[in-house]
Amino acid sequence: MAWKKIDDDQALADMPYSSFLANGLTVNANSYNDELTRGGGIAWNAHDKVTWSSYEPAQGVMFTANIGQQVNSIDFRVTYATLTGSADADGFQGLVTIQHMGSGEFVTVGLLPTTGSLSYFDATLSLMNPTSGPQSFSLTFKSSKLANKGLVDVQGGVENTIYLDNHGGGGAYTITQGEKHELLSLSEPGHVFPLSGPPGQVVPQYQINFLKTQSLSNTPDAFASVYPSVSSNPAQLNPTYTTVKIGAGTVFELGAITLYGIAYNVTNANTNNAPPQLSHNSAVPLAQVINIQNTARTQFQPDLCNGVSQRYALGAVVAAASTFPAASAVDTGFSFVCNATVDYLTLSVTMRVFTLNAGRAQKMSLSLLDDTGTLVVPKQDVFVLGNNSRLPQSVVGITARGWYDPTAVAAWGMRDSMTQAEMMDAGTVTFSLPNLYLLAGNVFTVKLEATPTNTAFYVFNLYARLTRSVG
Repeated sequence: MAWKKIDDDQALADMPYSSFLANGLTVNANSYNDELTRGGGIAWNAHDKVTWSSYEPAQGVMFTANIGQQVNSIDFRVTYATLTGSADADGFQGLVTIQHMGSGEFVTVGLLPTTGSLSYFDATLSLMNPTSGPQSFSLTFKSSKLANKGLVDVQGGVENTIYLDNHGGGGAYTITQGEKHELLSLSEPGHVFPLSGPPGQVVPQYQINFLKTQSLSNTPDAFASVYPSVSSNPAQLNPTYTTVKIGAGTVFELGAITLYGIAYNVTNANTNNAPPQLSHNSAVPLAQVINIQNTARTQFQPDLCNGVSQRYALGAVVAAASTFPAASAVDTGFSFVCNATVDYLTLSVTMRVFTLNAGRAQKMSLSLLDDTGTLVVPKQDVFVLGNNSRLPQSVVGITARGWYDPTAVAAWGMRDSMTQAEMMDAGTVTFSLPNLYLLAGNVFTVKLEATPTNTAFYVFNLYARLTRSVG
């Protein structure tokens, strides 16, 4: 055998010079994890922004990132803004926590106020055990209790609604209709509030998400959509509106985060451990190198999509034509381009799903379309049971944490920040389309649909990738 170039550094001592090839392959394969680290990013709508506050408990979003192989440490950069420049005693609007859902390891960062302008913070998450492949993380935000905005009269409450009247006298809170990032406290010093219920079960503070004003007689000046819900057993507040003042509550501003994007970059990973090739003409030691190469080929392929969202929302609503306020179909999806013509591809799409109407079997469908709108393969259907559902929880028709695009006539949904327990409570839906043949340069679209009539899903933490099936 003739060699044009021999790498002396890779030729093992006391072995023929031709051993440089096998040993060089081994050194390269062992260095993949640390030398070819992954990075990526997820972005949300910068025009119809998603902003949320969460006083207790912390709420946020779940996302998936393919971190590569044997990862020990990940850097995150979060781009955000706050609505105001208010700050707590530590100078923050609240605390942001990024947590690895599998291990529970987390990092917490104080959120500095930006007064509407864009900023970012960096956070490093260390993993106790080396971790590989697509991993789920959560970003949650716990708002700080900020400026005192004044007093308001409380006239009763039921479920996720509290009845409010304007407070007479000085220091009154100004009631205006709209989305709010505020806290209604019924336990401030000097304003003792008679709440009923056993000790330990009384909730003295409620987050206000929306105020709906009224000007009719014998009605409250405002309906406050609150979280958590008002206990009804035993009843903590009078469930019906009464003109007789029950007590005064104090309204505080809450820290609120507008999320623009999350970028991540793997900063440390373990090397592989294939042994040196002590015999340059033996195929057995090279088998481990080949296995490392095959695994790396899958792990280091780029992601197609790691997030799906709609206006004012962290996730997306997929709905059939229905009797919901939208009264029209809403579908969602994403597009991608192949840089080369490839066959034997498998498209995998995984997402977390809540049904938005309980107690029935419903169908979600995935279509893969080319740039002419033609199906590449037959549509794939998955039946989703209605046992994991999220429903409106307010007597004024607004969900516990707000709404989805309330200004548009043909849109319906929900504000989707949620606790970690709620993230895990959602169902998982997976689609797999094998043996695809995709042409270079074509734009392919993945579309999600819901059936039958009156069916709607809330989708979040969508993750999609293409992998080679064979060869």
